[in-house]
Amino acid sequence: MSNSLNNGPATTQVKTEGPSADSLDKELIDQLHAATLKASDSCFEIKKLCATVLVPTGTLVALFSNRNLGVAVFVAGILVISFFWMADAVSFYYQRRIRVKMEEIWERRAARCDEQWDPPRTKKVSPLEAAFNGSMSFYALLAAPVLLGCLLYLMGVIESPVPVAQ
Repeated sequence: MSNSLNNGPATTQVKTEGPSADSLDKELIDQLHAATLKASDSCFEIKKLCATVLVPTGTLVALFSNRNLGVAVFVAGILVISFFWMADAVSFYYQRRIRVKMEEIWERRAARCDEQWDPPRTKKVSPLEAAFNGSMSFYALLAAPVLLGCLLYLMGVIESPVPVAQ
């Protein structure tokens, strides 16, 4: 008859083999650290890809609009920048969330060891803060000439070249 069915005192079994809580936490921290590095790399790659995709996008839109410069070229540029900005912000947000989780695990490990642990804290960020942090200034710098070009086009300072008759 099992212990759960009789009303006798419950016996506890101490597990003597297997991983310790510290080794499990270390393994978890290592995995989270690898995920943080991956997210950080993806932020950089997203920025590189955005800069790479921006020029061909404008060229393709102009090509499909009979080689005329129009507002569509500028709108396409802003859309490309916006999509990459959002993707980068999501990656940054999850990178910060992972770092905060790592700190919780470090605190748990330090408490088990009765050690003083007072590292600088990683600030939790909201999705809005993730979208408007210092590293996102790259997208503002990309958007500035596109918006300036659009404004100059709308004011008539920049004109569409006359299409070549074929």
